[in-house]
Amino acid sequence: ETLMQGTYTPASNFIGTGVADWDGSSFMDNANGGKPYIDVNDFEGNLAKAKELMAEAGYPDGKGFPAITYSTNDSAYHKVVAQYLQQAWKEIGVTTNVEIVEWASFTPQRRAGDYQTSRDGWLFDYNDASNMLDLMYSTNGNNNAKYKSAEYDALMNKAAAEVDPKTRSGYLHQAEDLMMADAAVVPVAYYNEFYLQSPKITGSWHSPYGYWYFQYADIVE
Repeated sequence: ETLMQGTYTPASNFIGTGVADWDGSSFMDNANGGKPYIDVNDFEGNLAKAKELMAEAGYPDGKGFPAITYSTNDSAYHKVVAQYLQQAWKEIGVTTNVEIVEWASFTPQRRAGDYQTSRDGWLFDYNDASNMLDLMYSTNGNNNAKYKSAEYDALMNKAAAEVDPKTRSGYLHQAEDLMMADAAVVPVAYYNEFYLQSPKITGSWHSPYGYWYFQYADIVE
């Protein structure tokens, strides 16, 4: 709220809000045994754990840890997030260089894996968790993280072949558990939709995935 003025919500899971599970409930609420992967309300606890892990890895207070580069495109709000990450990682002793790249160059750079850490994002095409989980499949053309796990691929293959909705959902949840444990990506934020609409417009529909539908819209005078 402070940085993005309501345009983002801090992310706790890879699969965010608005995505249905097999029985119509929230996929996000059912993930990880009903607990968020990241407790976004416990900054101090997360910071202490990060420092502990850095020390266990041989870098107490970040000493000896090499500087990293975070790449992002040149939209204003993405630059604000980059600056925040730079500040946050400094608290565990990690120096972060921010690389701002024009959009025309950023997409091919990211797709080629020509980065250390990079901003990425996705808007859902349809109401199913596989729409995002498929991104982490090793041969998916949108796998910008270059994540490669035979176990993950096997779970996604099982989900794709499974006809029982509940069993299929179980495979998808296991896949999210695995890629989060592997830190294939680090969820940062979910987009929030905000807009103004005249009361004269009727029949329009705005989906949970950010798409407007005006085929049945009308303007009432």
